[in-house]
Amino acid sequence: MKNKKSDMKPVKTGKPLRWLVGVMTLLALSMTAHAWVPNAKDRAAAMNAGDFTAYSNRLAEWLNQQVPADPARITKETLMALLKDPGFVGALAERQFIGKVWDQPDLGGYAKADPKNKAFLSWLMSNSKLMDEVLLTRTPTEMAGRYDNSWSINAIVLENWRKIWEAYPESREGLYLRLAIATALRPPGTGNVGVGMAKEQSTPLARFGNYLKAHKKHELMPSFDSLTAWEMTHVVSSGASDQDLAWAREALNSWNPGFRKNENIIAMASQMQYQGSQIPYHNMSCVFSGGGKCGPRSSFGVFINQAFGIPAIGVGQPGHAAVAFRDRDSNWQVALGKSWGVSKLADRAMMSGGEFLEQVKLRKTHAFANVEHLRWLASYLTGKPRIDAVNATMPVIADAGRDPLVPFQPSPAVAAKPVVKPVPPVKVAPGVMHVEAGDFVSIGGISGYGPGVGLEDGFTGGKQLHFGAMSQAAWVGYKIKVPKTGVYELTATLAAMNWGQRLYARSFGAMYPVKSATASDVYREQDALGAKMAIDQDLGTRWAMNLGKEQGTIELDLGQPREISKMIIDERSWERVSHYRVEYKAGDEWKVLFEGSDLGECKKEFPPVTTQHVRLNLLDGKGPQGGPTIWEISVGKVFDSSGWLEAESAPDRSGCWNTTKPLDMYLVEGTQMLWLCAPPQRGLSMKSFELKPKSSKP
Repeated sequence: MKNKKSDMKPVKTGKPLRWLVGVMTLLALSMTAHAWVPNAKDRAAAMNAGDFTAYSNRLAEWLNQQVPADPARITKETLMALLKDPGFVGALAERQFIGKVWDQPDLGGYAKADPKNKAFLSWLMSNSKLMDEVLLTRTPTEMAGRYDNSWSINAIVLENWRKIWEAYPESREGLYLRLAIATALRPPGTGNVGVGMAKEQSTPLARFGNYLKAHKKHELMPSFDSLTAWEMTHVVSSGASDQDLAWAREALNSWNPGFRKNENIIAMASQMQYQGSQIPYHNMSCVFSGGGKCGPRSSFGVFINQAFGIPAIGVGQPGHAAVAFRDRDSNWQVALGKSWGVSKLADRAMMSGGEFLEQVKLRKTHAFANVEHLRWLASYLTGKPRIDAVNATMPVIADAGRDPLVPFQPSPAVAAKPVVKPVPPVKVAPGVMHVEAGDFVSIGGISGYGPGVGLEDGFTGGKQLHFGAMSQAAWVGYKIKVPKTGVYELTATLAAMNWGQRLYARSFGAMYPVKSATASDVYREQDALGAKMAIDQDLGTRWAMNLGKEQGTIELDLGQPREISKMIIDERSWERVSHYRVEYKAGDEWKVLFEGSDLGECKKEFPPVTTQHVRLNLLDGKGPQGGPTIWEISVGKVFDSSGWLEAESAPDRSGCWNTTKPLDMYLVEGTQMLWLCAPPQRGLSMKSFELKPKSSKP
């Protein structure tokens, strides 16, 4: 075959072809319109215009397009696939966020009102996970508040958050971001209302700064770092003042840092005296100092946990108020009351304790997030059959995916808590004796509630002593080297939560040593409670009589005739003697030196006499129990020093370290014992004491 030129004629490009191209272009444009996806450019345009209406509608339309049009195809599998798609969940969160901000102005009005608002909102809305976290945190805990998705976010929340965002750049990520979210959503005073709360609430900015500062100083509990933003709302919403929150940390860290162990902060509330307070409640320090019954104890229990970064809420029980808190293992416990079974949330009266526990447990799972995402989606879908199909899958999805939800943005690295170190030597003036609380040579106590006095690690380093609440007696002895005989001013650094706390101080060395002592009766004939224990110059030992005995004698032998004109008898906290007489032996005759009632701490001066033998007659006792006990009996020409160190503090500073007023102590040159003893009271701590020279004469 011969090659031929093709007889195919070229197609002329006339009007029909131009028409076809136009149709194709329109189709392409139509397809482009349907291919719209959420994007930063359109969001920015809406923000600049101060109107999110069109952008919000396009988000809702796009979400509708992702869900099958046929209700029969809306299954657990298809919805779970969408819920695992970050782009879908991000668009869903953005649409929900735009719709939830209300009041004057709405989100668009807020963005347009101030360039600062727009800058903050641009940062916030560029992070879909952040918007999702805010929404899930704001979602009510009780089911009644979630069914119809009718809750909202006031624009004031954004204003409060923006101020934190501007003032604290560290609030834009990790732990401090969660803290900022919580503080904006639940500002001060939106938690439980109780006694001692601030009359004028703090601002969210100040509250955020309060907890930021406390966290950086390692004052908050370690579990605070792992809290979700929702859990933090039950911390920062405290109705107490920022001053009280700071006071609580300083007071507990000073007074009894042992409560920090195992995050047992609620134990401080259990130390609050159960009584009708005799003082008005104008702050939380007064609440603790004055004491109270279930209402004030519950209020203080919630407050003291929150001060240390532990989520807490008030709990109502039949005829009672208690407190619930999150322990370090993420479990919510009830304290100062009965169990969860009889509890209702004080600020959520419709929620039982059981429902609260179940919902709290659910909040930390994928199931909670998934179900809430579907609830949001259902509110934007078109067509009742499709909405019903989504709602029908919620129970199935709620039972699945109960694995723990990944925490929102890991916390930034936090500096390790400093190891407790000994306090460096304290610089004192020449001649001043400075003694740390832990440098004792004898320590002990009698208590049915635990040790009378214990050695604790100080929060800022070194050691401190804590004289326990409700101990019958507690004592600590120090061996000091006195450079020169004379009067010294004794001051101590003490911390006490309640008013009227004090320590009894006593020195030995100026009065005569006693050779021996004999008693008419000794408790169960125990040598450790014999008569010699009342003359050994040791305030940790005592002579005791048998219970039921109210009369008896103890006789002192000075070893040789001595001139005496002064006597100290220390019954201290037992107070079982109502009538007594002191006698001295002149030849073969006993003569009266003095007598009295209510022995207690007897410090008596009388005309000088010379004798070798002195006798204490116990003539009558108090109550049916009887059994007097005497810690120490001393006689001489010069008093050993004794007196009370009052743990007074400035108003609203109870529990914090305070230096006592000077107490004059006459000390003899050389090595001698100085004792500090605590009577039954509400707990007292000591950090150190000093002796400053005052005079060479007693």
